[in-house]
Amino acid sequence: MELTRRNILKLAGLGLTTPALLSACSNGKSGGGGAGDGSVKFEGWDYEAALVQQNLDNFTKTSNIKVDYTPITSAQYVQKVVAEFTGGGGPDALYVYDDSLAAWVEGDYLQPLDGLPGVDAVYDAIYPGNAEAMTYRGKRYGLPYYTDSNCLVYNAEILAKAGISKPPASLDELEAQAVKIKNAGLLQYPIGLPAQLSDTWWAWVWALVYGSGGSMFDDQQAPIMNTSDHVTKDVFTWLQHAANTTKVIDPASLQLLPVPIDNAMKSNRYAFTIGARYALRDYNDPAKSKAAGKMKMALMPSLDGKVHGTVSNTRLYALAKDTEVKDNAVKLLTYLGGLGADKKPYTARFWFLQRGLGFAYKSMATDPEIVAALKKFADPAVYAHLAEIAKPRNVLGVPWYTEFETEMHKVVQGVLSNQTQPSAAVDSLARTAGTLKKKYS
Repeated sequence: MELTRRNILKLAGLGLTTPALLSACSNGKSGGGGAGDGSVKFEGWDYEAALVQQNLDNFTKTSNIKVDYTPITSAQYVQKVVAEFTGGGGPDALYVYDDSLAAWVEGDYLQPLDGLPGVDAVYDAIYPGNAEAMTYRGKRYGLPYYTDSNCLVYNAEILAKAGISKPPASLDELEAQAVKIKNAGLLQYPIGLPAQLSDTWWAWVWALVYGSGGSMFDDQQAPIMNTSDHVTKDVFTWLQHAANTTKVIDPASLQLLPVPIDNAMKSNRYAFTIGARYALRDYNDPAKSKAAGKMKMALMPSLDGKVHGTVSNTRLYALAKDTEVKDNAVKLLTYLGGLGADKKPYTARFWFLQRGLGFAYKSMATDPEIVAALKKFADPAVYAHLAEIAKPRNVLGVPWYTEFETEMHKVVQGVLSNQTQPSAAVDSLARTAGTLKKKYS
C-alpha cells in the first residue's frame, strides 16, 4: 500500500497504532486464499467460538467444503484483521461490524455481493435498517449475522413495590418513576447506565436521541445537533437533570461498563437501564439472575411520550475482495447469513435458539418456534416492534465515525457530571465533527 497521507489517516481511523500503521502501509497484496484444496479461511471475533465451530462443522458435513476458522479476541479484532488485509494473507470470509464497513470498503478489503445468487432475496426478507447498515454507496456488502436494538429494561417487581403499574412512555415519566422509587426507600439510584469511557459505541446515547425522533447528523453526515435538530440538546438536558438535580442516575455510572451494569440488573440493584434486547435472556435466566422473571422490556421513553424509536446495530458476514476461493466462500456466507433451500435462515435461527441473538429476518418474528422461545424472556410484540422502528446510525458511512464516538463519550460524561452544559455539549460535538471531516478530506 502506498504510504500516502490519505492512507495513513484511513488506517489511523481504524485504530492502528503507529508501528502497525507503518507496517501495513509497507506491505503488498492483501486478501485471503485457500490452502489449494478449496478450503475457506474464515475469521470472526471470539463470541461463543465452540458454537461457531459446531455450526461450521455442520456446513462442512453438508457441503464437503473445509473451513479454517480462527476466532480473534474481540478487543483486538479490528486491528488484527486490518493488519492481515494490509500485510497479506487475510481471510476469505469474515465477520464485520457495521461500524467498520465503510472504512473496510474504502480500504479495498471487501467486495460487494450484488448479483450473487440469493442476495436479492435476503435483502427483501430483512428489516430495512439492517439492509441499510450493510449497504455502502449503493452496493451490498454483507449477509446478516445478528442484529439488535436498544430498549428500556425495567424491574417490574421494584416498580410494583413503588405502586407503579406500567413502564414510562416519556423521559419525564421515567424520571418521576425513579424519584418515586427513590423516595420509597427502595433504591438510592434507580437508573444505571454504562458510561465509562470505552472504545465501543454507547448505544444508549443514540437510543435516547433516536427514541425521540432526533438525529445528530443529516443524511449528508453534516452535524445538526446544535442547529436544526434540538433533540440531542434536550436529551442532554434531561440526563443532566436526572443525574444532578433529582439524582436518580447513579453517579457510579461514570465508572461502569456494560458487564457490571448487567450484573447489577441481575442483582436487583437498579430498576431501569437502557440496553440490548438480548440481555433479557440472561436477566430472566434463573441460573444466572436473582431478578429472573421480573425483568421486562419497553419502548424507549421519548421527550414527548408519543414519538418512539431506537437505534440498531448490525453484525454481518462479508467476502474478502481478493479471495481465491470465491465460490466456496459465497456458499459459506449463504449458509451463515442467507436463506436455505427451504427459504428459512438456518444459522440465524440457530443463534437465536442457542443464545437469543437478535435476527434481521422479518419472518422469524412470527415463526412459532422462535416466538415460543422468545416468550421465555421477553414480550414478542414489544420485541418485534422495537425491530420495526429501529434504525442504524446515519454517520457510519464516514471514516471518522469512531473518533467522533470517542469524543462523544467525553462530552456525555461532562454532561452527567455537571461539568458541561447541554448547549456547550452539542456545540462541542458539532466542532468535533467539522474538525474530523476536514482531517479526512
